[in-house]
Amino acid sequence: MQLLAGLKVIDFSKWLPGQYCGMLLGDYGADVLKLEDVTGDSTRAFFPEKEKGMSYWHLMLNRNKRGLALNIKTAGGQEILRRLLAEADIFLEGFRPGYLAHYGLDYASIQAINPCLIYCSITGFGQKSHNPAHDLNVIGLAGLNSLDDVGGACVSDVQVSAIGSSLNALSSICMALYARERSGVGQHLDVNLYATALSLQATGISSVWGCEETGVQPFGRTSHYYNIYRTKDGRYLTVGTIEPKFWRRFCQLINHKELAGRQYDFAHEQELEKLIAKEIVQKTLAEWLELIGEEEFCVTPVLTTAEALQSELTAQEGMVVTREEDLGRLRYITAPVKYSGTVSMINRRAPRLGEHTEEVLQELGYSAVEIAALREQGAI
Repeated sequence: MQLLAGLKVIDFSKWLPGQYCGMLLGDYGADVLKLEDVTGDSTRAFFPEKEKGMSYWHLMLNRNKRGLALNIKTAGGQEILRRLLAEADIFLEGFRPGYLAHYGLDYASIQAINPCLIYCSITGFGQKSHNPAHDLNVIGLAGLNSLDDVGGACVSDVQVSAIGSSLNALSSICMALYARERSGVGQHLDVNLYATALSLQATGISSVWGCEETGVQPFGRTSHYYNIYRTKDGRYLTVGTIEPKFWRRFCQLINHKELAGRQYDFAHEQELEKLIAKEIVQKTLAEWLELIGEEEFCVTPVLTTAEALQSELTAQEGMVVTREEDLGRLRYITAPVKYSGTVSMINRRAPRLGEHTEEVLQELGYSAVEIAALREQGAI
């Protein structure tokens, strides 16, 4: 049996944070119902698409979910969602604060009909702010995309605050479920991207405060012994030689044994970085890797995403799974955590818009006549 078998999840999230959290819950066995407006999530049309309305984004993040299309602006749609939430264990929603309250679907209203529900809200800035935001906005406000020591900003391919919030939501849900086992009641979880982005900087923030109090020069994320260096062919090596033994070995590798005692010579930081950069650029990435061989001392290549997917590490971890679906071959990145007693599985592709609407309504007790009437009303 899978880890979360028997749990009922209603995933009413439109964007990455909730979608990713719902995906992981489904991977570990929860019965996840992907709830969408009758027009569908915007992410269905993200480039590129496998077929119209079935983007590769959607296929990755909404696997292991059934799909129901619902218009909560109608009385019929609101009633369907209330019935679903009356039986659910977990509700994921990603609307701005107050939106669901307009339709009587806020936590206080739903708690009255299902006090055991774990109601998880994922927003940009928490329940006291109505401001819209995406990951790039959030990490800018949180100081997270000023990633180099001279104040330069960058855009990461990883949506850090969004994925981080997904994982915060997942861990919070699991803790709330554990608390429910003892208390018998659920609770509201307020997860937001901004708080996540700040919390991810715990070590950096501690250094900022320490430097403010002691008056020492702030130490950045990079140094001569912890940096990225360009090779002769325009590729890059990561040098993460924090441990003195690794730093000494690196100095031997670049034929500068005299630097072994200068690992913490921050007064000449730029001079040391330039010296190392001058040595690294003399050889191609392949030449450096040949010199390093099988030795382990935290000097590794920067791979492209395509190279990483083909790497021995990825194969070793079994992170890529291929399935033949009714719309062709689909590849997935699997759930990252392995359990000794249970497994994560990909059992179904992401749903087409409203693919399981009738099936779900029949499970709720709606008759064929009632379902037809709901369609006529525009509720589904």
